[in-house]
Amino acid sequence: MYQNLAYIIYLAFSLATVLIVGKSLHRQGKDFLFGECPDETLSNSTNNLLYLGYCLVNTGFAFYFLNTTGSIDTLSKLVEFIASSEGIIFLSLGTLHVLNVLIAPRILSFFLAQKRKSVS
Repeated sequence: MYQNLAYIIYLAFSLATVLIVGKSLHRQGKDFLFGECPDETLSNSTNNLLYLGYCLVNTGFAFYFLNTTGSIDTLSKLVEFIASSEGIIFLSLGTLHVLNVLIAPRILSFFLAQKRKSVS
């Protein structure tokens, strides 16, 4: 009984978290990327690719953890499973966000330089 309930609660929380946080990062990231790269098409394309990758990676984590759980036969195990699995999702969200903030401007600068060379 607790196993199915745990899966339903966990998937609802995980997918809602991925979508809500992802949309917020996508909306706010647009301004950040445009500030780093004034080429609007390139910054929008990069922002969309980052959002897609973010959703795929974190949804994959969420579904993977369904496979790694053992038997959930008590309420305390249900809460432990949801808390630990959601914690991993939050850690991966934070890690991906920091990496994107550090790496995306460098990638954009590289592609902008390449675009300028091809125009010249």
